[in-house]
Amino acid sequence: MMEEFEKWLARVLVLNSGLTFGVCLGLLGTPQPAADLPWLYGAALLGLVSGLLALRGKALGWAGALLYYGAQVLSYYPLGPQGGTGWSLKAGLSIGWVLQFASAVLVINMLALVLLAASGWMLWRRRHSRN
Repeated sequence: MMEEFEKWLARVLVLNSGLTFGVCLGLLGTPQPAADLPWLYGAALLGLVSGLLALRGKALGWAGALLYYGAQVLSYYPLGPQGGTGWSLKAGLSIGWVLQFASAVLVINMLALVLLAASGWMLWRRRHSRN
């Protein structure tokens, strides 16, 4: 049963990276700024390679999943006339918890957080099952 869950989770990672490629190509969501595209393509490629490695049962795939989902957990958008630099990586699926403050908006991607935790557990399980 655990192997089935691991394969399902790896397939979700591959699907999520495919959706990220859709975002990059402008097929999903709003068109992304050209300056953000290298980061999005890099994330999509990281997710795809990590998912394929995870499907083959490699711990490196789950380590890559931690990077992929970790980059998606938080988004920050400054508010106000002074502007400022925000950051976010909108890749794949997102269910956000929005926290609005006087000077900024912070979005916590709850789905990425759950998938990050599950991937971390798979990595821990892989590394400790060898002993």
